[in-house]
Amino acid sequence: MFIWIFKRSIALAVLLGLAGCLAPPAVSKQDTSYAFGTRTITVANDSIVIAGPKGYCVDKSASRLRGQTAFVLLGGCAVLSGDDHDEVPFFPGILTASVDQRGIGAATPETLDQLAKFVSTKAGRAVLARDGQAGSVTVLGVLRDSNAVLIHLQDKSGFQISGIEATYWRGLFELNGRLITASVLGFKDHPLPAREGLATLQAFLARIRKETPPMPMMTALQDGDVANAPILQKFRLHPLFP
Repeated sequence: MFIWIFKRSIALAVLLGLAGCLAPPAVSKQDTSYAFGTRTITVANDSIVIAGPKGYCVDKSASRLRGQTAFVLLGGCAVLSGDDHDEVPFFPGILTASVDQRGIGAATPETLDQLAKFVSTKAGRAVLARDGQAGSVTVLGVLRDSNAVLIHLQDKSGFQISGIEATYWRGLFELNGRLITASVLGFKDHPLPAREGLATLQAFLARIRKETPPMPMMTALQDGDVANAPILQKFRLHPLFP
């Protein structure tokens, strides 16, 4: 069920990317109500609000909010709402966010610094790989930005659907004591350049932080060997294409 819904999102998003190059449709005087797409969704016991940059909306049918990890998929608003007057992304693609719903406490800057180093190791690449194999992933770059770890990577693991680029951006961060993985994926037929992908990821993280109300401070994670800490397994979360 999830797979065919996700195929629909991708196919339509590709068309959206092409449509974004055309002039906007004319609005008649009778067009007074639009079925605009869902901009935000709340997960993790109302502690995290997921929202994308302008033009991106939540695909409720392809998102999964129950269980230990919430998985949220976002696509072009006009595609998801079925309304040509709705917004379109400046850089079309697919966004995903996975949120650990149990909570782990606050991640310190030192913990994230160690994590940034860890993701380039063999063990770290295995954590990042969809198939769990370190050889499937090439880490092209790692940035520390705004209390997050931003990773540019290529994952050669087999996808359950076609049409997605193997190279993409992933952001790892903590908010309100929850671990979050946010990803920005382009299409093979409509590639997302590295700079635009990074800009979209940064906008994605900024929007999540802006929409999420602060909660009381939680106990910070203890410093130590990140390779043995639960934070790494939780950062893997759900595969993009279960």
